[in-house]
Amino acid sequence: MRKQLTVGSLIAGRSPVQTPAPTPVPGNMPETTRRAGSFSRLQTKPQTTIKRKQVTVKQHDQTISVEQAPCQTLLQAALAQGQPLSYKCRQGYCGKCRVLVVSGTSLLDAPTKQESEKLDQKLASGYRLACQSTFRSTILD
Repeated sequence: MRKQLTVGSLIAGRSPVQTPAPTPVPGNMPETTRRAGSFSRLQTKPQTTIKRKQVTVKQHDQTISVEQAPCQTLLQAALAQGQPLSYKCRQGYCGKCRVLVVSGTSLLDAPTKQESEKLDQKLASGYRLACQSTFRSTILD
């Protein structure tokens, strides 16, 4: 009979002994019901999904949704979430990260001085600089 190697058996000083598989904890098992001598399909309790708050922006005819990340800039959160936003300086000078906020404006702090100077009239139309727009530190309902 061949002995199977396990992670524990590779540690010096331990013998290669197989351990039995752990038994499932009853609280974690799905509920089953029995009908007319046969088991019905496994029935699990419906899982609740957490709806995360998002800011939806448009940049270069592309719509992007970014989940709320308190105290981060819109650009930082988008890049961390793998969203393709164009940017260059990250200082608010070049304007390359300019986006039109479609929804979720209430999740963002008020525009910074840098945004106000760079965007001027476009700020009133809903445009923001992703590198300067920060998410609120507190979550609003």
